[in-house]
Amino acid sequence: MPLPTLQECQSALSNCLADGSSPSDESIQTWRQLIQRCLSHGTSYDDNLLSSSSSPDDAGNNAEVFTSRSKEAGGVLSDSIEWYLRQWWSHQHQNNTSDGGDNNDNHVSAKVQKQLKDDAVICAVVESLWLVGCLLDTEEVSTTAQVKKGEGLSADATNSDGDKTSKVPYQCLVNIIKDLTSSRNWMTDIKDGDDAMETDENSQPLIPIASLQTTLELSLLQAANLLPNPPPTTAKAKAMKARAGGKAGGAAAAAAADDTPVDFVHKKLKKMNTDMYYRQHKFNLLAEESEGYAKLLSFFVVGISEGGTVGKDGEDDDGEDSSSKEARKYVRELIGAFDLDPNRVLDLALDALEWELNEIITSQQTKKSSSKGGANEELGFDTINKAMSNVQNPKVVNTLLEIIRELDGNSSSGRAIAHLLGFKYRSYHNRAAKMAAVAAEKGKDGKDTTDKAGSGNDKSTSAPARIYPRSLFISTAFLSAHGLVDPHNLLPHLNSTLNLIDTYKTHTTTTINRLKKLGVVSLNSSKADKKEAKDDAADNESADRDAAFRNDPIIGVFRAYLAMGDWDKPVAFLAHATVPEFDSAVKDSDGDKMFSAMELAVLAACSLSESVGADVCAWVSTMIKNVYNEGGNNGKSSRASILPLLNSPFPTETPLSEMSSVLRGPLSTLAASGVIRLAQPLYIKLCQIYNKKLTLAENKVEVDIECIDDNIMSVLSTFMVPSLSLFPSDTLLPKELWSLLKKLPYTLRYNLYSAWRKPGLEKGTLRSMLPKDIKSGKIPKPLGIIESEIETGIAARYVLKRISKENIKDMGRQLSKTSHNNPLVVFTDILAKIESYDNLILMMVDTFQFATELSLDVMGYCLLLSLGGSDGGGQRRSGTKMGGLNTEQWLASLETFTGAFYKKFPDVELRGILIYLTARFRDGESSELGVLRSLIKTAGGYGFVDYDSTASLSELQLDGRCGSRLLKRETSSFGVVDNINRKASQHLRAVLQGGDLGVMMILLLSQMRLKSLYTKVGSGTEHVKVIGNTYDDCEAVLCLMLEFLSDSSDDQVTGSSTKEKFAASMPSLEDLHTKYGLDTAVAWMLCRPLIRKSMFFKDDNKLAGNAVMPAFLERFAASPDMTKSCEKLLPQGAWKNITQAMFQAFYSLSIYDILCPEERYNIEIGRLKKEVERLIILQKGGDAARGQMSALAAAAAAAGASANEVRLATTFTLVHREELDRLKRNVDQLNKDFQRQQKRCKFVTSMLESQKEDLIRSGGSDGTFASAFMTFCVYPRCFLSPEDSLFCAQFIKVLHRMRLRGFSTIEIIDNIVNAATGSLYSMTEDEAGNLAIFFHEIWKSVNSWRYDNDAFSAELKGSPGSKLSKAYAEANSIGDHSTTDGITHDDFKSIYTQWHNKIGVSAIGCFASSEYMHTRAALIVLSRIVLVYPTQPKVGDKILKSLSSLQSDDNPRPDIRATAQGYYSQLTKARDEGMWKEENIAVTRARQEKEKAKAEERKKNLALQHENMKKESEAITREIGDGGRYGRDRRDDRGRPDDRGRAWGAEPRAHQQRAPPMNVSAPVFTPKVGAQRELGFADRREHDRRGGGQERDVYVPPNRRDGPVTRRQEEGRGERRKRSRSPDHGDDSEHQQSKRTRGEWAPPRRSARR
Repeated sequence: MPLPTLQECQSALSNCLADGSSPSDESIQTWRQLIQRCLSHGTSYDDNLLSSSSSPDDAGNNAEVFTSRSKEAGGVLSDSIEWYLRQWWSHQHQNNTSDGGDNNDNHVSAKVQKQLKDDAVICAVVESLWLVGCLLDTEEVSTTAQVKKGEGLSADATNSDGDKTSKVPYQCLVNIIKDLTSSRNWMTDIKDGDDAMETDENSQPLIPIASLQTTLELSLLQAANLLPNPPPTTAKAKAMKARAGGKAGGAAAAAAADDTPVDFVHKKLKKMNTDMYYRQHKFNLLAEESEGYAKLLSFFVVGISEGGTVGKDGEDDDGEDSSSKEARKYVRELIGAFDLDPNRVLDLALDALEWELNEIITSQQTKKSSSKGGANEELGFDTINKAMSNVQNPKVVNTLLEIIRELDGNSSSGRAIAHLLGFKYRSYHNRAAKMAAVAAEKGKDGKDTTDKAGSGNDKSTSAPARIYPRSLFISTAFLSAHGLVDPHNLLPHLNSTLNLIDTYKTHTTTTINRLKKLGVVSLNSSKADKKEAKDDAADNESADRDAAFRNDPIIGVFRAYLAMGDWDKPVAFLAHATVPEFDSAVKDSDGDKMFSAMELAVLAACSLSESVGADVCAWVSTMIKNVYNEGGNNGKSSRASILPLLNSPFPTETPLSEMSSVLRGPLSTLAASGVIRLAQPLYIKLCQIYNKKLTLAENKVEVDIECIDDNIMSVLSTFMVPSLSLFPSDTLLPKELWSLLKKLPYTLRYNLYSAWRKPGLEKGTLRSMLPKDIKSGKIPKPLGIIESEIETGIAARYVLKRISKENIKDMGRQLSKTSHNNPLVVFTDILAKIESYDNLILMMVDTFQFATELSLDVMGYCLLLSLGGSDGGGQRRSGTKMGGLNTEQWLASLETFTGAFYKKFPDVELRGILIYLTARFRDGESSELGVLRSLIKTAGGYGFVDYDSTASLSELQLDGRCGSRLLKRETSSFGVVDNINRKASQHLRAVLQGGDLGVMMILLLSQMRLKSLYTKVGSGTEHVKVIGNTYDDCEAVLCLMLEFLSDSSDDQVTGSSTKEKFAASMPSLEDLHTKYGLDTAVAWMLCRPLIRKSMFFKDDNKLAGNAVMPAFLERFAASPDMTKSCEKLLPQGAWKNITQAMFQAFYSLSIYDILCPEERYNIEIGRLKKEVERLIILQKGGDAARGQMSALAAAAAAAGASANEVRLATTFTLVHREELDRLKRNVDQLNKDFQRQQKRCKFVTSMLESQKEDLIRSGGSDGTFASAFMTFCVYPRCFLSPEDSLFCAQFIKVLHRMRLRGFSTIEIIDNIVNAATGSLYSMTEDEAGNLAIFFHEIWKSVNSWRYDNDAFSAELKGSPGSKLSKAYAEANSIGDHSTTDGITHDDFKSIYTQWHNKIGVSAIGCFASSEYMHTRAALIVLSRIVLVYPTQPKVGDKILKSLSSLQSDDNPRPDIRATAQGYYSQLTKARDEGMWKEENIAVTRARQEKEKAKAEERKKNLALQHENMKKESEAITREIGDGGRYGRDRRDDRGRPDDRGRAWGAEPRAHQQRAPPMNVSAPVFTPKVGAQRELGFADRREHDRRGGGQERDVYVPPNRRDGPVTRRQEEGRGERRKRSRSPDHGDDSEHQQSKRTRGEWAPPRRSARR
């Protein structure tokens, strides 16, 4: 055959490698053929078989050819095998490295040789060599021929005459074998290449020599020098051989003393054959079973552990434990030799296994366990699991398992084992039943067996404490865990008397009835006795149940099976044994039903037995120990585990999802049964593990929601969070839980809280349960959690009843402590009380400082839930009352609480409540606007921007709104500045800026503002006032939000740009108008902060003139794109009358840019400086501060302060220091703001002057500009806010002062009057207030021009503003001079009268209207302009006359009546002070005289009334007497001393003086429904309150010596009794009132005020 190439061999070997660990038969057959070709080429064995033996001459001629061919064949074969071994070694080396195998070189070499011994490729080579060696002729082989290693054959060697030489092919085969057994460096990585260092450790023969030695013939091994060297002959052996060989002749015998390798091998083979075939083992010829069982039992107990008959440990050629193999062989030999019954042998093996396992656990039980509770008892998880995980000699148990498996026929179900174990269980049960029956029989005979049973003196007749031995449960579970027996087959043999499910249902019903009675106060002592009896019965029942669980075989097998480390199989066994529905679920393959049955079974077992629950806790703890320790116990141990590898704990790198999928079932059971309360360390470990596994991404504070799958969420919702309720109230566990939960997104946290809350709190869950649910045991919430909630609620309400401002610190700590484990219960109760009593808000907020972070987060969830009104299922509560006019009490209280809570605790989650508000705004619901308003005002610290209504703003506040932000703060509350939590403000702004949430809310508010006018809510008709209030609230909150989000005052503190974030979120001006549907004024209002920033960014940032505008402002800067966008904001026809410059200038600027309130700045700066001086004087002390200290002391004493508090109030404290520093900072800042605003106003004025020619188109004197300017600029903006209304008025004045050509001031004012008079019938209250502010500013200038000739000449006459268009002049019959030179003062008077009358007619029409808003708007506007309008008496009198109907008591609208009365008073005061400029002097004087006469008449009537009262009092005194029947009157004895030597009335405690007498000239209020007696005795009640008249509280019956009681006295007492029964003053009749007026009524008894 031709010699194959190296490539052919490598290709065939590649196929063998590609097939994996077991090459295919085809690949091996191909490789065999290549080997035969190589051997055929090197030895020509196939040619020798076909031809006869060649002559020596032919052999000599072909020797050289054979030698060369054998070298070629040996080289190809060796190189191929070396290539194969390199590839094979690389693969093995990678596996060893990845598995972390042993790197010992000697061990690796031995292991490699062992693996190569079974390799199919190597075996094919060895078999081929054996076959060729057998085929070649070896008869003439010289045993003395020696061929030197590495040398070839020569003709001389083969043809020598003296010795017989081997044939040439046979020697060629020997050479090939030597090539294959030569050492080569193939144990190196292929990546190392040729540069790999050749070491002795890596050099190994290509073919294992051991394989050749066990396969090849001895002659071939001898020729190849592969036989082992014989051991050296001892001296004694040599002497014996010498004596034996002496007879044969001397020196030759001595030389042959040492054996050759062939002789040594021959001797060893002879001994082995003799021992195998001729030696007879010793055994009993009679085959007696007793001896066989004795040997068998001795072997099971002692022989396996000592290795007696087994032999050496290790693995045989098949990779199997040789000791186990020999043990099974020995057992088979005993069975066969003694004819033993295999079933009895199997039973003995089971007993031996049971005894061995019991010994292992008994030795472990003596050691101290780390767990507590049931898991540490004799059948506990820790005892069994730890013992089986640390076995000193696992060989015995493993050998017994193999023996049992073989004896059972390797059956997967283990039916024989099941029957044997079942027989054991039945025998134990029958014995216990027999003993119980005997004990019961003796009990009937009157014999006392209790002592005997208790003392153990008569064990044969007393009922046993334990029926089944522990070792039987353990061996059953151990066999089941190793798959030798199916525990389900044991169920017919297990006699269980415990009906687990029925017992659990009874326990559930009893517990529910007990929980329903918690918190119920019983005043019946008999019921208390019954309760004690019930408690005793419950204790006895619990003890009986524990005994039943201890003796139940199903529970025993389950607990032992669980200790083997598995979960599903033990629970399935328990469910199969106890739940009837489990069989049907398995037959129907209903997975959900099957898992439900399993959950019910293990829940019932854990609920009824704490030992079982503790086993489950220990199982979980064992499974997570590696993950918790993170490889902390990596030290190697000499002990091993006999548990199945599948039940081992989680590796350290186990993903959280995989771990949760395994633990979700056991953990939910622990929480539902309440057993986790016994394993607090386990709960902490789980919290720490989950906290560690939930890794955060970079620069993130929350994990991605995609990382939380259903398994993790299930563990968190069913175990982690609800289990907190089961533990005692402490701060440790909430902190551990919060460290985990804070990494979750708030949506997941709120879902967890919702699952914790559902289906109700405290007894709400019990009330929602149906009787069938209670009977079935399907409880929607664990009973342990319900009980904990009820107890927490009782404790919380106990504290809430006793909490007050005085004990807030102590009681607050107690209240917070009750919330640690059940925050939902406590905070839900607190919020319910806050909804009814808003005076608890600040007190509760102070209490929360003692709560944990978890409790505060739950508080945020509870607050959101209360605002929503339901938990997703109930009907939402209405937030308004009276048809939407007013906010409900609960919502108003929650609004206040929300702001105060988030101000105090800014770190609490805010996104939930803000996104909830966003969703409500998207739905068009405006009832929660107050929540957002409260958040920004209180938590954000922006209360100075907000206002109750525009009508309530004073001139001081309006001036402050024209200035800087600090000026607004100082003037908003008249100098009272609230403390601001800067952290809360920054956090709120950051949350609103995140995710564009703030801008989204702004856009929704803008849309909802318009939507409220045109969208009908509900089926009824809404009152126009409700619609107006909604519109105004949206506008106010919109302005508040815009101011808050665009405020950049904290940028230096936070290091971020507020304007930049606001610009990134805000759409462009065009998108706001076209895409979001906002009107022009609102769109400009939203973009104005950014537009102004782009206009004045150099001034704001104090940059140089060549500074570059930031990129985020480019969208809002003046540019061609901005101009193009503005064209879409107005109709195309409007741009014919208004220029882009005028439009952009009007909407871009604010009141801050055109008006500087210099006077207000100076006033506030002066006020702050005075406060600074006052505090400095107080700080220095001395005589200068004495008056100040006296005032502080008086104020503190008036407030009820103690002496110590009064002393502290007069001391310069740290609070005063902080206030002084604040005032100094504000003074400096106001000065800077004042200077800065002055510069800004000058800059804007100059900018407008430079654009003067572009503001109005040329030829704009046709009158169209005024109407267009009013329609598209002034009118839309002046209604938005007070600042905008002021801006509109001031902008008109600025343009008028600029003498802008074509800007007709008169026509603009005319349009303003027309618009104002018409809009009174269609505006809201805040719009009316804004219009009043705007009109007040305009009308002040108009009045000055009307009544001051100098002002008219200086400001209006001859200016462009005085010129009229031709159309307007003709319509008002004004000469042509008005179009060229302007109007005259007379013309202006005529126009003024028209305007004045228009306003009056419109206002009077509103007063006469039946629509509420018409009247309300007119009153608001007229009240604001009362000092400038009306000025003509004719209109003023008509207005006063029209107000009379509004002030009458018949008006059904009390707010309109009160407002009308207020305006009437203001108007009459203005009239009396001369504000009616055109009123006749004679009329004024006549009215003043009339008013003076009325005042004198009132004074006389008052004096007469006082005199009549005095006379009546004296008459009553004379009629009653001197008060003798009431005892001694101390008023008459004030100068006489008492028994202690002090004058009457000189009591030290009575230091207060009586009130001064009533002023005679003061007016007296006479109520309609008699309470005049209360006023008449006001001084007497004051005297009684200050310490007088104490003795008059007791009624003394009249003394007969004082004379008979008169009829008037009897009537007086009757009246007093009648009045005492009815404290309501409105119950007095008209007859009584008339009697009091005439003075015919009896005075009440003199007594202290009730």
